[in-house]
Amino acid sequence: MAFLNDPVFGYLKKSLDISVLRQEVVASNIANADTPGYKAKHIPFKDVLNLANRDLKLKITNPHHIQPSEDLKYLVREDKTDYLKKNDKNNVKLDKEMATLAKNTLLINALTAFERYKFNQYSDIISSTKNT
Repeated sequence: MAFLNDPVFGYLKKSLDISVLRQEVVASNIANADTPGYKAKHIPFKDVLNLANRDLKLKITNPHHIQPSEDLKYLVREDKTDYLKKNDKNNVKLDKEMATLAKNTLLINALTAFERYKFNQYSDIISSTKNT
């Protein structure tokens, strides 16, 4: 349940969940940069958009319905760009992964800063009503 029924917190949670999963995928790619035969993985943006559409359409009208899964690991796809493979058939491009890692870290920092801002808004509202 979102904090005080504010849907922004639900969106922030989903965004952070996806960003953390992306961080894990990129870290795995970097860790396996020298592993023979390893194929880089990524999370396609279109799949994240489809996830948002699916969440909006899901409606559970009976407690016996199948509950939606919170595991987002199914979003991870193998990178099919075979134009730059090393002799060991590993397609991890370390410079691309490091750039993606930096970009994703900035996104996580921005999301947590916005979440902190939203909590501070509610804190200010609560503290101002206590003083009156």
